[in-house]
Amino acid sequence: MRDTDTPNKTAAGRAEISARKLHLNPRQRTVLIAVNGNQSMQQIRDQFRVLGDVDAIIGNLHEYGLLELHGGGAVPAAVAPSKAVPATEPEMPQMPPLGLVRQFMNESSVAALGLRAFMFTLKLERCYAKDELLGLLPEYQRVLGKAKDPAYADAMTRHAREMLDAL
Repeated sequence: MRDTDTPNKTAAGRAEISARKLHLNPRQRTVLIAVNGNQSMQQIRDQFRVLGDVDAIIGNLHEYGLLELHGGGAVPAAVAPSKAVPATEPEMPQMPPLGLVRQFMNESSVAALGLRAFMFTLKLERCYAKDELLGLLPEYQRVLGKAKDPAYADAMTRHAREMLDAL
């Protein structure tokens, strides 16, 4: 994949966020939820570098049919999925926008913290309004910063804030 390629969710990718049929790992789900077609591969690599091999994660999601790449870049051929999304699968209804933000925050904290994210996810599950999620962002940033690095925490918090601002 080239640095200038721009991944975006397919209809199957949007359906997977709600349906969870493929049982993606937390790192894959975090990237899938965060990809919005507005960031280049280089920006995504920078944002998610602490999750490991971002190209492999994007490659897997592309092979599953959950992401499409714009810009003419090639997807690594070495990435082989264990399951594929059938082309004729009907599209699932989309998750409400607030639920999508909660899911992003949950998946990214679990990907960074593992089981240590339990207490934070309990607080997150009690947030039912935009203002409540906005109020939880400082703790989200603090928790991610302690688990990984401040740059990752800043990037994830910024993305969650952008998602909330779009509501």
